Amino acid sequence: MELEKKDTQMAQGVAILTMVIVHLFAKKGADVYGSPLIWVKPGVPLVYYLGFLGGICIPFYCFCTGYGLFVQFSSMELKKYIKRTHIRLIKFLIHFWVICIIFSMIGIIFDQYGEVPGNIYRFLGNFFLLEHTYNGAWWFVSTYVVFILISPFFLKLSKKVDSRFLFIVFAIIFCAYYICNMMDLFEASPEDYYWKGFLLRKVSDLWYVSFFYVVGMLFAKEKIISRTKQWLDRVAGKKQNVYLLAVVIVVTLGLCVIEISASMYFFAIFYFICFHFWKKSDRIKKFFLFFGKHSTNIWLVHMFFYLFIFKDLVFVVKYPVFILAFMLGLTLACSYIIDFIMKLLWKSTLFQKLEK
Repeated sequence: MELEKKDTQMAQGVAILTMVIVHLFAKKGADVYGSPLIWVKPGVPLVYYLGFLGGICIPFYCFCTGYGLFVQFSSMELKKYIKRTHIRLIKFLIHFWVICIIFSMIGIIFDQYGEVPGNIYRFLGNFFLLEHTYNGAWWFVSTYVVFILISPFFLKLSKKVDSRFLFIVFAIIFCAYYICNMMDLFEASPEDYYWKGFLLRKVSDLWYVSFFYVVGMLFAKEKIISRTKQWLDRVAGKKQNVYLLAVVIVVTLGLCVIEISASMYFFAIFYFICFHFWKKSDRIKKFFLFFGKHSTNIWLVHMFFYLFIFKDLVFVVKYPVFILAFMLGLTLACSYIIDFIMKLLWKSTLFQKLEK
């Protein structure tokens, strides 16, 4: 059986948890946050490897989204898909703008460094997605919007072109991106920040994420997950979780020993598949569904509590397990407030017309 909506929402829960983890703990030496208790070697705390593995977040999310888009696209006409996509994007942008305004107002009161909201030009730059100086995680907002707008092209391409050929082409494109990025070919001078710089960044970002979106589409097209699941059920039977755990542990230890960040790009797909194959209890499903539901809000606000406005706030509790819990508590509290505000907006006459 292929992925359903609840499966992709659980995957979004995994993606947002790994995003928070990589931002908090993928640090070495003087950059380490908090006071880790266990150090593997000088300058490298044990929790760093958890952060390193959290590097799967963006590829994991893009793969999941590409998969979901293909399933959605396959069940409706192109015009209907485009209309629904545009409505979803408008709602997402309104959601983002509400958060941008809220934290700009909070910044006026609490930002001791004067970075948020700064001046009117900085506010407009962030509001219209031309920069992400308010929150580093916002770089993905404009990338996500642009990709969803052009997604019908990728969906039609995935549907019509041979999957193996398309995979090879996009794998080559991704390798070319990685080489160009290593050579700093996407860097722009400060004076070109808003025009040449913006375009270079978007080309770079789209180049990066398109591979994972398209591979997700190809997996949905070829029904790879359901076919592999059938094989795994025959081979592993009731011991499926045991075998999965053993494989995941071996692969994870290998990745931590090799410690090549680029490897996380591709192993994100491996972890996605293993997560779907994992036979989860109802309690575990509810846990990931809960974070999947709040994933957008956590993504858009979590950096405010350690890097922007409330700098170093979450690190007052010192130890990694408490830092993570404190961060999730703060962002979830914000998420409930934001959702309440959004519900009031969606009930207004203007937004009711948008739904129609």
